[in-house]
Amino acid sequence: MISDARIINVVDRYLAVEIARDLNSEAGFRAEHQIGRLMDYRGQLPESGHGGNSNGAMIYQVGMMFKEPRDRKTLWACRVMTCLHKRNPKHHAALVAWVLLKNRPDPDNEADYHTDARIAAALQVSRSAFLNNLKAGKGFVSDMVEISEVG
Repeated sequence: MISDARIINVVDRYLAVEIARDLNSEAGFRAEHQIGRLMDYRGQLPESGHGGNSNGAMIYQVGMMFKEPRDRKTLWACRVMTCLHKRNPKHHAALVAWVLLKNRPDPDNEADYHTDARIAAALQVSRSAFLNNLKAGKGFVSDMVEISEVG
């Protein structure tokens, strides 16, 4: 089995694309804010009823879209994680939750990291079920990395 760092790298690449897609899905639909309008008009808002600048706001939001990573390794990582999700969504969820939460602060417990029990609670499964799903998810990604290195 390969190291956890290499498995985390695959999942991080996948998450970078998914987060960019999620943020981009709302581009153009965000409302124009009063503070932004105050800045645009230098503190002197025009009279209402003129339709505002909703088209301009939409164009601005589309221009601010995140670029999805398109390198070969990232595309491969996304494909592996998609295959894992199709194979078993529970394994996928456990692996993604582990990568997202394991080394991040847990404000509820005032700890520097999330424990396996806290990650399991976030997934609404028992700790043993989480660990079994995580082991299977890590094993699948590990196998895929090893196969890619052979070819």
